[in-house]
Amino acid sequence: MEEQSKTAKFQFRNYKILKSFFEIKNETHSNTINLNFDPKGVISKENSCFKLELGVKIDDANESFHIEVIIVADFYFDSDISQENLNKYFFVNAPALLFPYVRAYISTLTTLSGINPINLPTLNLTALGGQLQKNTIESSDCGKVDVK
Repeated sequence: MEEQSKTAKFQFRNYKILKSFFEIKNETHSNTINLNFDPKGVISKENSCFKLELGVKIDDANESFHIEVIIVADFYFDSDISQENLNKYFFVNAPALLFPYVRAYISTLTTLSGINPINLPTLNLTALGGQLQKNTIESSDCGKVDVK
């Protein structure tokens, strides 16, 4: 008997770093890290896709460094998912799926820059959901995220 493979109803397909800025102002950074997020999204129900753009700004209490990263990810979903479940996938799950890539990128970037590595903690990003929902638009396609 042939076994059928099942695909997930919400799929993370790929990601890309769109912007990366790193400035070292002095070599001794504080253990107190300031982390700010700017999430934006585009939903296309016609194409069953969601594009998440996650802007991340990081510095420390001493302002010894400044990092800005913009990462964008593509998600696809089945058209038969309820709106309630889609909202959970878009606004709660998508940032949580993308953040480990940001963490790894920051760790690698700082390690290869010759300073003590900056290892961001694992975070519960549920609180970003409201901000992301406000910054998400519907479009005919999941092209470039351009939410004002």
